[in-house]
Amino acid sequence: MKKLSLLLCLLAISTLSLAQSKVKEKDLIGQWQMVIDIDLDEVEEELEDENWLARKIAGSVTGLVSDILEEIDIRMDFRSNGEVKIMVEAFGERETEYAEWAISRDGELRIFDEDNHRWSNRHVSFGNDDDVWLMDDGHIVQFERGSRGRMERKEVYLKRINR
Repeated sequence: MKKLSLLLCLLAISTLSLAQSKVKEKDLIGQWQMVIDIDLDEVEEELEDENWLARKIAGSVTGLVSDILEEIDIRMDFRSNGEVKIMVEAFGERETEYAEWAISRDGELRIFDEDNHRWSNRHVSFGNDDDVWLMDDGHIVQFERGSRGRMERKEVYLKRINR
């Protein structure tokens, strides 16, 4: 019984150490680069059992997606007034948008793109209301709250550019 209790305690501690941590304003302020980390090899592996046409189409699409992702640079400048400046450079074009951010009592970062009178030019969308961002290994990672409150890690994260 003691061994079982000890094992359960160790399991709980190791699970907690792997968990994401709260976002703190002092760690957030500054510039971050968005990384879209889609495992295209995994997508192709999942289609190995499909017919040859499906595999060919998937191979073409994953190659195209990879090329497009290499051409997109998204940077976010989080400011202490709750504003985030979003700079997008894609295919030689540049665009700047603004949104708002807030950190919940649970330390979850939320980025809002709803209409607001402070900014008239709003075209940025950061997912649905179930999306939150948490610190994970020095990055700010997007999570979606699924059924029963379970957090599902998404393929998008922010990495710090400078301090």
